[in-house]
Amino acid sequence: MLVIGLGDLGSRVLQALAVRAEVDRLIGAGRNEEYSRQLTGQAALIADLTGGPRDVGFARVDIEDQERTARLLHKLRPDVVVMAASRLTWWRSPASDEGRSARLRTLPYGTWLPVQVSLVRSLMEAQSSASPGSRVVALPFPDAVGPALAPLGLAPALGAGNIAEVAAKLRVLAADTVEIDPGEIDVRLIMHHAAERQAFGAFSGLAGTTENQETPWVAQIAVEGRSLAPDVVRELFYRPYLLPPGTATHDLTAAATVNAVVALLGVEPRRIHAPAPHGLSGGYPLLVSRQEISLDLPPGIARDEAIAVNEAAARDDGIERIEDNGTIVFTDAVAGATGRILGLELKRVSPADIAATADELLGRAGR
Repeated sequence: MLVIGLGDLGSRVLQALAVRAEVDRLIGAGRNEEYSRQLTGQAALIADLTGGPRDVGFARVDIEDQERTARLLHKLRPDVVVMAASRLTWWRSPASDEGRSARLRTLPYGTWLPVQVSLVRSLMEAQSSASPGSRVVALPFPDAVGPALAPLGLAPALGAGNIAEVAAKLRVLAADTVEIDPGEIDVRLIMHHAAERQAFGAFSGLAGTTENQETPWVAQIAVEGRSLAPDVVRELFYRPYLLPPGTATHDLTAAATVNAVVALLGVEPRRIHAPAPHGLSGGYPLLVSRQEISLDLPPGIARDEAIAVNEAAARDDGIERIEDNGTIVFTDAVAGATGRILGLELKRVSPADIAATADELLGRAGR
């Protein structure tokens, strides 16, 4: 296991993996060598105390240095790479003053897709040449990053978080409603990142492009083989659920990441929810193991229908579509908002322009 990017989220993923016996060797990698060594040193002690990985270590990496990243991947040949590094996190504004930060928070979330794609693309290019057997779980905005990289043959195997968190909410609430163990609840959810802010009030501040319209999603919940009524499922999805504010929710995302990683390491297929399997838009119920990543859709829902639900939902994040050549087409809401706030009407970005657009977005945002 290799965890790249030991910021707030990546460090929590590292600690969560340090207690898992399924992981034999765990490497934490980051640019800040002193801090990263402190984190991995603590993870080694946690592993010893809990029966976790037998070998925990550190590697220095800068994803933007693709050649060095490729050498590291070739040397380690990890089974799974968790990519947690990001140029822009959801909780930290690139602007220095609060007034400008407040305006930036009104931008549709998908505005920042080029920024999120750039680092993941660099990692995937290094991985494809140096360690093609390694499977990447990418955490930055996976519901859209995966589809943006899929036409280039560079999609990560999976994302993590988002849909898994809402699926867990549905399972816990359904179990409480019918007074049964959560393990007896079968949840099958099709959901894009854009809908999570409607399921959890803690994420309502993640700007979308609609205020009153509901973002589409599909879910079926079965209890001992019997499906709950659609109106009950709907009530559970929208029922208020308290989460801690700010980055404390990274513990939840870390748990969802561990869930995906353990499935990828397993011999037997495991049922999980995760975003962007093989670069599909949005999140899906899946069967995941060392050998396979396959859709495990609700009965009666076809693959094309599930994908269409998530592609429609992506518009509520500001992403109109991703073309067959990887060009990102933004909604009119994004073009209008970026024109007003950044002085840049973001309409279309081709794969060749991703890096330059990311730099320009961050530069204009920080002014």
